[in-house]
Amino acid sequence: MAVERAALPLLTFLAVATATAFLFAPVRHEGWRLLRRTRWLMAVLLLTYAYVLPGTLLWPVLGWASPGVEGLQQGMLRAGRLALMLAGLAVLLAYTSRPRLIYGLYALACPLTWLGFDRRAFAVRLGLTLDYVEHAPQPVRWLDALRVPLSDEATPATYTLHTERWQGRDSAVILAGLLGIMLVVLT
Repeated sequence: MAVERAALPLLTFLAVATATAFLFAPVRHEGWRLLRRTRWLMAVLLLTYAYVLPGTLLWPVLGWASPGVEGLQQGMLRAGRLALMLAGLAVLLAYTSRPRLIYGLYALACPLTWLGFDRRAFAVRLGLTLDYVEHAPQPVRWLDALRVPLSDEATPATYTLHTERWQGRDSAVILAGLLGIMLVVLT
């Protein structure tokens, strides 16, 4: 949310911090993987903003087929914000094991139980989905992936989530994140 609401100077600072994180090989690997997987989404965002938002035409000779300058600017800003969010996710995925990540989401979802959210079912479904995605066979064509039946070996019989002790630094990180978001929202 902070990246989404940040003003341009703060966004520039976040971009520099992200570029620094990309110096480390695990973050760079995860970051490029995430960016490669979302390249079509970013292209669609850019083109949608470029052709839908009104403004001065980039190439007036083309008339209706020309994208707008303001739309291109907003589309590039939106794609840049998405890239920064993906870079933050890359840092998280590079240095957090999958079970710890799932347990972290499980612990953070505790307040949602008041609204009837079943966090145990969420954690199990997320873990099983991530397991399946990691161990799924890679077909040559996407249509072949839809035709291949699931084997019984692909799904585990049980899913175990190991608990972690809550530490003081966990509270400090959450409070610092909330304060950061409040600063961005209020400025």
